[in-house]
Amino acid sequence: MSHDHDPKPFESRHLPHQTGFRWDFSGGRLVITGTCPLCRGATSHPVPDIRPGSVAKGPSRRRSARDEVPDEVYMRCRCRLPHPGDQHESGGCGAKWTAVRGPGTGS
Repeated sequence: MSHDHDPKPFESRHLPHQTGFRWDFSGGRLVITGTCPLCRGATSHPVPDIRPGSVAKGPSRRRSARDEVPDEVYMRCRCRLPHPGDQHESGGCGAKWTAVRGPGTGS
């Protein structure tokens, strides 16, 4: 468990857009990882249907939406660290946000 983690009580809460997450394609699909902006626990969010090799490079009229790497992904805290009051045992502190991909992040 991270010593920086804040074991605040679980609360469903929408946060502003966030940057600074890692967009990783190395495991067979896109996975966005980083630190929850609210409780500071490590969190990971796999994104379905985005796979290495399907990422479009440059403009093309034949590309579909599935060929695009998203610039924004809706995430929630999945830190798996204890947060009192998580009655649904969903994991995380209840924070939700949109992760925004920065320039040069992922490919």
